[in-house]
Amino acid sequence: MVTDPLTILPPEIVLRILDFAPISAVASLTTVSKAWRGFIDVTHQDAIYSSESKTTQPPGGVRDFSLLCDTTTSFTQFYKDTTSWKDLCRRQTLLSRNWADPHPVVRESVLQVGNDPVWRFRPDFKRRIFISTSQAGGLNVTDMDSGQVLWRLPSTLDQDDDAVRPYAHLEYQDGMAVFDREGDAVEVWQADFPGATRGEFRRIAILDHDCQTRGFQLSYGTLCVVSTQGQGFVYDMTERPPRRTTQLSIEQDAVGHLDQSHDVVIYSMGARGYHVYDKKSGAFMGALQPMHCTERYHILRPPRATTSATAALLGGSHPGRVFPLGKPSRETLVPISIAKGPLPPPTDPEHVRSLEDEWGAGMLDGDLFVGFSRAGRVFVCSNWRKALHDQSSLAHHSSVIECESDGSSFDLGGWLSVRNHRVMFEIQDRVYIVALDDNDKVQDVDCPARGSYCLITSSMPQLTVPVSFMALYDDAIMTTYTTLAWRQPNGPDGIIVDQGHSRIFPTKSIRIVSLAPSLSNDNDDGTSKVEAPQDSRATGGGLWDPDQEDAPPEDVLRSRAGLLQLISMLEGEIGAEDDDDDEGLEVMLTDFQNGDVDDDWEDVDDDENENEEQELSNQHPDAHERT
Repeated sequence: MVTDPLTILPPEIVLRILDFAPISAVASLTTVSKAWRGFIDVTHQDAIYSSESKTTQPPGGVRDFSLLCDTTTSFTQFYKDTTSWKDLCRRQTLLSRNWADPHPVVRESVLQVGNDPVWRFRPDFKRRIFISTSQAGGLNVTDMDSGQVLWRLPSTLDQDDDAVRPYAHLEYQDGMAVFDREGDAVEVWQADFPGATRGEFRRIAILDHDCQTRGFQLSYGTLCVVSTQGQGFVYDMTERPPRRTTQLSIEQDAVGHLDQSHDVVIYSMGARGYHVYDKKSGAFMGALQPMHCTERYHILRPPRATTSATAALLGGSHPGRVFPLGKPSRETLVPISIAKGPLPPPTDPEHVRSLEDEWGAGMLDGDLFVGFSRAGRVFVCSNWRKALHDQSSLAHHSSVIECESDGSSFDLGGWLSVRNHRVMFEIQDRVYIVALDDNDKVQDVDCPARGSYCLITSSMPQLTVPVSFMALYDDAIMTTYTTLAWRQPNGPDGIIVDQGHSRIFPTKSIRIVSLAPSLSNDNDDGTSKVEAPQDSRATGGGLWDPDQEDAPPEDVLRSRAGLLQLISMLEGEIGAEDDDDDEGLEVMLTDFQNGDVDDDWEDVDDDENENEEQELSNQHPDAHERT
């Protein structure tokens, strides 16, 4: 009796069945017989692999595979040279599999932008640039592939006109940059003007306000601004000049974090939760109050791996260097587990979890809304529109994940990123990436389908300060990263010029953790061999790498001089490492805020505390980044 569906069913019925089959089942069928292979991979390949159940496609679909690089957020240009629907399906499957692994294989790069700490940054994957502001002021546009500074604006500390103040908040969307200036105004700059050089921006507007502004956010072609004095503003950024379309009346004392969808804007109101308004009419639609959530989970804090000062130096940031990425590793992202129920209550009545909680950053991603609190609580609402109906609806669609926290990293309101069923947030010295299920709810804690993990925010415990930007993208995690770097003299137009060894100083750089798998056929799972050797220049080894071969004579002399300098600077580390304690480490430090070099030796912890106090004393708007 013939039982092969391919011989007894019409092709359209077989195609309909395959539409519901997972990729693994389709791959298995191609090995059953030549007939099945021909049906799937030859006759009906495009129909099968172009199905929405097999490939994720941008809005409007894919008409030309060459346009994928412009419509995806891939740091490695993972979809470049895609040749067919099957090829696209394979790439997406391998990438999704690596993200879901509890121990994903990653490769890293740490980019130093000039000598000043990065404050905010945004990647533009279509133009292949990073745009960033600095704690010392100024704005830089950096080539994403070479690390070269393409264009810059100076700091207001150096000049008054066409300059950017220290700690300027930055919003960005498709060639448009918005940053705040002294007073209650924001500047709007645009790229791609006729005759402009690559990476060059020109100012098109200054948007003034007659009240104290606290934050702003740009997406969906609209800029939303919030004031602490009970006002909100919405601008249409597609018009020239941008036009204010709505002025909203909101409650007083908004904390500055906000996010928007195509039709609403959500403001963080601290202990009062999150207030939702219609962007067009200004009408109040309701409040999301996480304190009414009854379903609780918690994350146990994993131990921190120790990092020596020498390792921090050799793995530190590199001026003007992005590619090649570092060695493949499964050690960068540390697995975490989520358990049911809340954390045990603290015994100290003054502990941050014993006090009234304050909600800061909040982010939308379709029906999903996520908020973050001072006490280390993460509010996950899988359908925020339904949750607005009443308290029972909120409880049905929401849960809270609790983390051990002392609230020290919340003074700027915290940071969030939400993308593709994952939530990223910072607790003290770690960034956590928590995976949700397909319905954007907390996964089954006993059998999660996707891995959750964390990574440290600095190369050494003594350098830990809160991140000032982080986001999830298609194939990468990006954050600010505090590490040690080589101070480099600046050449013309601020371009870094390598003139040998310079002073070592702590700075904030851009860290890129790539999860893009290998597309070679050497590994069935698409991951690179973790032990495969890589170019030492990408891993920080450089002239100190023991595997360095055939170095030029001048580099050999330079490496010896550098090694002697390194040893002299780290004399106190040997004893500290014997005790597994780097607390006594002393290095020549640069003040994080003003960039002045201290000629004396200073203790890292003392310098860090001073820098954090100076940083938090600055008045700067907060907003929340869409990814």
